Amino acid sequence: MTKLALITGASAGIGLETCALFAREGYRVIALSRQPSGIDSAVLELALDLESFEQIEGLASKLEAEFAGAERVVLVNNSGYGQFGALRDLSEPMWQTQFSTHVFGPIKLASVCLQLCEEKGVPLRIIAVSSVLSMVPQAMKGAYCATKSAMNAAHDSFWFDEQGSRSLESVSLVLPGPVATKFREHALAALQPVINRGSAAHQEKYKAMEAAMAPGARIKPFTASASDVAKKIYRAAEAARPKPRYLVTPQTYMAAFVTRFMPHSVQRALLK
Repeated sequence: MTKLALITGASAGIGLETCALFAREGYRVIALSRQPSGIDSAVLELALDLESFEQIEGLASKLEAEFAGAERVVLVNNSGYGQFGALRDLSEPMWQTQFSTHVFGPIKLASVCLQLCEEKGVPLRIIAVSSVLSMVPQAMKGAYCATKSAMNAAHDSFWFDEQGSRSLESVSLVLPGPVATKFREHALAALQPVINRGSAAHQEKYKAMEAAMAPGARIKPFTASASDVAKKIYRAAEAARPKPRYLVTPQTYMAAFVTRFMPHSVQRALLK
């Protein structure tokens, strides 16, 4: 019997590095992404759109045999992107897609995996890749902050809901700060429609955001690599007693300190 890892957002960045790490460590890896890209012949790639509950439910029949032969299943809810922009400028579909990607889809996938594990008598660990911005809000990134905060709450609630399950071993959250991936490139693409319809009051801020995310723009200090995050994910998968939170980058440790020990009035002064 082998250990099985399901990893969403597997075609690039953190997801790709996580697939490679788990495969090297002997896991049977199933890479889930909207558009499979042939990442590794040793990895099983399956197409999955997290906006579709129908697709997520349909995944169960494809995974049944894999779960039946597994020693343990690890689900890594990693898929994500940043929908930036002033909140008053975001359209309803922008909000829906951001929440589907970070909250609705991942929790539905966790539910499908838990049901399969219970049917097959296999233990399950769930690891969600959140963000430092789930703890501290940032101007012009409110939708992303809101969905990552909701991701934290939803996964914690899933853990409490399923305390009677004979299969659910743990639910952990990995919270990185800035990571050197194509996140900024994708966020910039998602920002363009917002700028085109955006309010005049925020146009100067949008220009600054475009410059900050443009190709060749300055990388923030203490930016982690995708490999750094993958290692924390693997640690949560292998720990004898997985922790509820795994922090990555100094920014995240600082945010945890600020939000725990400082009054909200001080937090706003520091973070504005």
